[in-house]
Amino acid sequence: MPAKEKVKLTPEEKIIVYWETIRHISELNKTAELKAGLIMSFFGLVLGVVFEMALNMESNFQPNAVLVLIVMTYFFFVGRSIFYAFKCFLPQIETDYDNNMFFFYDVITKYGDIRSFSRKFHGMLENDKDLYDQLGQQIFVHSLIASKKLGNVNKSVRNLAYSFILMMLAVLTILVMVFVL
Repeated sequence: MPAKEKVKLTPEEKIIVYWETIRHISELNKTAELKAGLIMSFFGLVLGVVFEMALNMESNFQPNAVLVLIVMTYFFFVGRSIFYAFKCFLPQIETDYDNNMFFFYDVITKYGDIRSFSRKFHGMLENDKDLYDQLGQQIFVHSLIASKKLGNVNKSVRNLAYSFILMMLAVLTILVMVFVL
């Protein structure tokens, strides 16, 4: 079997790979934020309906201990779901990394004034090793953020499902109490 040739990317191809990777990770971030926003909107609607129904219930309705437990557990999972959805919008970014010219905060805090930054940036662009190292760090940090956001969205969706099951169970319990007992 002949040995495979090692393919070497041109500098332009390397930059294209970088930008496509960043674009993909950015889309994952946007997707996570969109899902979290939809979850919070859903809860806004559901909680509005639940509170409206609670206000319009007959005054002689007496909830039993089972219903109270179901409703309390429901609100526990609703709260957890909303908490994780909010965490998606407020990721905790670790700052224990080297200075990087592609991190927006580092640009304004670590490299001096605009002229100093421009000179240092130009110098870094002349050094392929430093350039690709900093680009790789940027991909890593963006990936870390996307991973945390998607993890929080998954937890939020899981708690949404639990709360939905409990909401259906509460409705069934109320129907049984009103029409059967």
